Amino acid sequence: MDLTIAGIRVARNADGRLEAFARGADSTVQHIWQTTLNGDWGEWKSLGGTFGSAPTVFRNAGACLEVFAPDTDGHVQTKGQKTPNGDWEDHWKDLGGQSLGGEIAVFQNAEGRLAVFMRGVDSTLQHTWQTMPDDGWSGWKDLGGELRSDPAVFQNVDGRLAVFARGDDDTLQCISQTTRYGAWGDWKNLGGSMVGTPAVFLRADGKLEVFVHRSDDTSGDTLWHIGQTTDDGGWGDWQCLEGVNIAGTPAVSQDMHHRLVVLARGTDSAAWQISQTADGTWGPWSSLGGELASDPALALTFDGRLEAFHVGYDSALWHKWQDADGAWSPDWVSLGGNLIGF
Repeated sequence: MDLTIAGIRVARNADGRLEAFARGADSTVQHIWQTTLNGDWGEWKSLGGTFGSAPTVFRNAGACLEVFAPDTDGHVQTKGQKTPNGDWEDHWKDLGGQSLGGEIAVFQNAEGRLAVFMRGVDSTLQHTWQTMPDDGWSGWKDLGGELRSDPAVFQNVDGRLAVFARGDDDTLQCISQTTRYGAWGDWKNLGGSMVGTPAVFLRADGKLEVFVHRSDDTSGDTLWHIGQTTDDGGWGDWQCLEGVNIAGTPAVSQDMHHRLVVLARGTDSAAWQISQTADGTWGPWSSLGGELASDPALALTFDGRLEAFHVGYDSALWHKWQDADGAWSPDWVSLGGNLIGF
């Protein structure tokens, strides 16, 4: 079913400290955070609940982190910080819905309201949103489609949300808001061929770029990407970033120079990185080592450095980070934990 049940999500608190979230071996949501800005990490804590896949996290309009995950009945549950950088609510809130069991996609719309997307039990895209920033939720709306992956969502430079997923013919499918404030257009087929879930980010020129894992007899397990050519939704041609055989869903972010960086788990279980160069083309792949038992995650620190995370075969969370010049630390460092791997 190509559902992601293991993964890391990392967000930045209002004061800039990173906080990581994962599904524990006991199926609860586990989290760990930096105790100082750009510095040390504390101990793992449980947010409770019982979940069948990894959580998703986003910061709301009030600067509090909110976590979302489907429970074992497929209902989307959410829990948020009471105050920015502070303690967490005592209970999970049931947003209803009927998830097929994969990861939830969350983003903030142009009005500052969080919007939540999931693949429903009928494989359509299901959507709910805050009716006011940080207050109240709508019912679920069916946005159609025939999805074979979890959704990925990002915001266009003009504020419209765009959602991407693998269609029933293995092509990349996209649906976007037609206005900044809520109406949705029709599904658009962007072609290509893929497995798993797409990854999407905004380039420095304000256009979206989507990355997918493609697996076939001709190109093997390779990373492909496609980018917008116009702000109103025109798309270019598919390009292969060949040179490394990958597995799973890649992670993508911008670095301190506002260039896209992609991190993927190789078929050798190591983390592999590829980055844009100064002129917007792509450099060579380079290995960051490690023994990844999950898809990786990337987060930008308060001072603009990238930090990478993954679950190891020992069920612990591992991380490495860039220095002020963009070079990566030599070794992966364990943050402990007892997390779900594959």
